[in-house]
Amino acid sequence: MRFFFIIIVCLISSNGLAQQQKIDSLNQVLSSQTTSDTLRLKTLNELVYTYYSIDPIKGIQIGEEAILLGKKLKTPLILASAYANKGHNHSAVGEDSLALLMYDLALNIRQKNNDKKGAARLIYNKGLVYFNESDYNRANDNNIRAYEVFKVEKDSFLMAKMLNSIGVNHMYLSQYPQAIESYLEAKLIYEDLNLRGDLQYASIHSNLGLLYARLEKFNLAREYQENALQLFKKVDFQQGVANSLMNLGRIETSSGQPKEALVYYQKGYDIMKNNGDERGMASAMTNTGIALIDMESYQEAISYFEQTKLIYEKLKNANNLAIVHQNLGKCYLNLANDSSRNKNLKYAVQNYQTSLSYAEEAKSLNLQFEALENIAFIQSIIGDYQSAYVNRTQAVALKDSFSSVDKKEEIARLESKYEYEGEKALLQSQFEKEQALSEAAISQQRFINRATIIGAIGFLIALAIVFLLYKKRSEAITDKKLADFNSKVAETELKALRSQMNPHFIFNSLNSIGDYMAKNNVESANEYLIKFARLTRSILENSEKKLITLEEDLELMHLYIEIEALRLKNKLLHTISVDSTIDAENTLVPPMLLQPFIENSIWHGIDKKNGSGSITIHIKKENKLVVCSVDDDGVGRKKELNGQVGKTSMGINITASRLEIMGRLKQIKGSIEMFDKEEGLRVELKLPLELRF
Repeated sequence: MRFFFIIIVCLISSNGLAQQQKIDSLNQVLSSQTTSDTLRLKTLNELVYTYYSIDPIKGIQIGEEAILLGKKLKTPLILASAYANKGHNHSAVGEDSLALLMYDLALNIRQKNNDKKGAARLIYNKGLVYFNESDYNRANDNNIRAYEVFKVEKDSFLMAKMLNSIGVNHMYLSQYPQAIESYLEAKLIYEDLNLRGDLQYASIHSNLGLLYARLEKFNLAREYQENALQLFKKVDFQQGVANSLMNLGRIETSSGQPKEALVYYQKGYDIMKNNGDERGMASAMTNTGIALIDMESYQEAISYFEQTKLIYEKLKNANNLAIVHQNLGKCYLNLANDSSRNKNLKYAVQNYQTSLSYAEEAKSLNLQFEALENIAFIQSIIGDYQSAYVNRTQAVALKDSFSSVDKKEEIARLESKYEYEGEKALLQSQFEKEQALSEAAISQQRFINRATIIGAIGFLIALAIVFLLYKKRSEAITDKKLADFNSKVAETELKALRSQMNPHFIFNSLNSIGDYMAKNNVESANEYLIKFARLTRSILENSEKKLITLEEDLELMHLYIEIEALRLKNKLLHTISVDSTIDAENTLVPPMLLQPFIENSIWHGIDKKNGSGSITIHIKKENKLVVCSVDDDGVGRKKELNGQVGKTSMGINITASRLEIMGRLKQIKGSIEMFDKEEGLRVELKLPLELRF
């Protein structure tokens, strides 16, 4: 991942959350308590917990006093709270080993006193420390242990806290469907408990924003982060405010607005510095460096990354070190001009390899993918094509493992499930209210009109009308949900269909590259590899897009045909023309729509023909339709099938399904027609015209 987002998770303490405005009143209470008793100890504990998000250095100092008093008074459970609260402050300033020591001391006391829920809270807080050290599997083991305790205790509030943290670790492990399921389940619990103003509810919004940013759904990411920012401001949780500001800055960076992002980063840095939060300050500096890369200020960016690298090495945070070294590699790669090319390329490779090592330690698949892809890119520049081929193949396999169509469909299913559950809960609540009102009205009516037959009949008629109206309203809501569901299904089908790429083509291309390498034909292998890599990268980039410009799609088709021509030893010629009535830069089409027909022309027409062959692609406008024709002079369907018409290929069936779905969405029906020629085949495809502007 190129951007460095801050995850927001909140510590759990038996004393609960203290607000900023409580500090002055707590200090006043403390100054009036001259006796060293349990009342003073409890006040000290609450003040220590308050300071963890405001001034953790001060919190550690007061924590020492609380621990000494707890030992003196021999009050084990209150002493356990003192240890835990001091641990929170150690964690806030990045002193993870001291935080774990405090939590273990508190945990030992809780377990000896059979305080299961108190022990579970501490197990969870230990998980947060492991999270800060990028040990996400170990962190989740602790979270799940705590969740099971709260589930037995039937504590929905704390179950939701655990689910939020479990989702965070899944997200860092690139397990996106599991992450969104945990977040949405936690969000639904808080809404059922009517706790929309709770700090943890704000944390869930922020983390959902981070997840959608990883999925490059930036509008949703911005919406969730802005909601989180307002909630954090409302409860005056400064650490959360700073984190949300910096996460919004990263969304600006990803949207091509690095200067605007710097404003967010500076505000977040100022809050973190005021709180003494070294980890948060490092985050702000890291993202400032990333914004400077987009502004092409590479030397200035390097100075920021070198500072944050030292901080994360001290904190032993492998995930963040992987991000820092990845961006250092990007800086040196961009600085590799003629005068310093070899030196900076060397530095770039070293940083990408270090990033890969840290990403493997943190088990972050997306960071491993980006490191491998960049290493392969540099290897291809310096002529190490075999290593580039190996690393790029491994990178593509990693990309498929965390960005597959199946995972995207699973995420869409979980989002739909959450929306359905939320609507169901709302309808149930409305029904219960209406039912309660109806029962009250019935009792009152019976009391007033018990002896009046006319009143009873009138009440029954009124009740019947209310029932019919309620039934009609319920049916309307059900119809709306069904329509929304059908729309989502159609969009999901389009995403699945857009992601198709013929495995035979990949296999044969890689075999051809290997064949060139085996014959020491390095120049041809390099040409083939570069074209294949460009095509694969473009397909992966376009898999998230519903539509691309006709110009971009035709460039993809040109590149695809060139690769096939190399495989066929250049016996394939092609021509692509666009009618003057079509604005290729402004016309939008689904990616790779013509590819199955071009593939059929090559494999079943020209490949089986003696001598060379050609393909002609022509695009024109017809009313509100775009007409695309693919014309070849191959052997034709009848010769190729010995006079028998075979089954339509899977690719053509998929394209027909795509056109059907587009027709349902656009209310304009497309079509596919095939015309057999004496030599070859002409395919004509019509789809709804859609313009970008």
